[in-house]
Amino acid sequence: MESIDKQVSVLMRGSEFGDQQTKGMMTEELRQRLVEASNEGRPLRVYCGFDVTAPDIHLGHTIPMRKLRQFQDFGHEVTFVIGTFTTLIGDPSDRDEARSASIAEQIEQNAKTYTEQAFKILDRNKTFVRFNQEWLSKLTFADVIKMASNFTVQQFLARDRLRNRWEMDKPLWLSELLYPLAQGYDAVHLRADVQLGGREQLFNLMAARKLQEVFGQKPQICITFPVLVGIDGTQRMSKSLGNAIGVEDPPKDQYGKVMSVRDELLMDYFDLVTDVESEELHEMRQAMV
Repeated sequence: MESIDKQVSVLMRGSEFGDQQTKGMMTEELRQRLVEASNEGRPLRVYCGFDVTAPDIHLGHTIPMRKLRQFQDFGHEVTFVIGTFTTLIGDPSDRDEARSASIAEQIEQNAKTYTEQAFKILDRNKTFVRFNQEWLSKLTFADVIKMASNFTVQQFLARDRLRNRWEMDKPLWLSELLYPLAQGYDAVHLRADVQLGGREQLFNLMAARKLQEVFGQKPQICITFPVLVGIDGTQRMSKSLGNAIGVEDPPKDQYGKVMSVRDELLMDYFDLVTDVESEELHEMRQAMV
């Protein structure tokens, strides 16, 4: 297994938290957890959850998947969680409007294609695939109330997108406030050491840390990543916006779309969706100044 310094360097590359203090804290906690796990002779338990609102994945989705693969290559235990339960709720983290609830049958179909495409990146033989309806559907109403008692409404409304909708008198559904509890319980059930996600999900990942402490577990390390801007150069990559590079797109289409990426975004693409070494990336950045 690679040295701990090497693992920390590779695993934290590309991560973004919105402030350096949080990044520094998570980096140090990752280092400490790697030392502890090594002393105990066990791998870290790492996971990332994916809500299957669409049947296909694009380069933006592959950012945390590629990081999961790096954990696998370092010998850690990786779980790919399909949000068959949380997709029904809808995560408001990166949306200014409430997301419509998905139909259960469509979720099941999306989960099949989504997982198969993910195995273009993940090692099929080293990946545990779990569906969070396995444990979330078994929670009682009393369980939910008990978990909710550890948070305040003010904590949720401190999030920009939810606060903005509140101030603009737009609908803010109670189910949206329950989403972090559901995602947080995923971490509790899996006894996670590390959870990956987009930067906009940092609140949810931190809520999971709180719930793990409530359940007597050591809080997970959160590693979050920035949004990949689509080929339009302005909005987050999304198939619905027509600015995505799909992993199932024909090679010719992929090539044409990559060539259309704006110059100022190239380093983000190299950093987040390639295996170019950090030293070479630094040289490339210097050359583009």
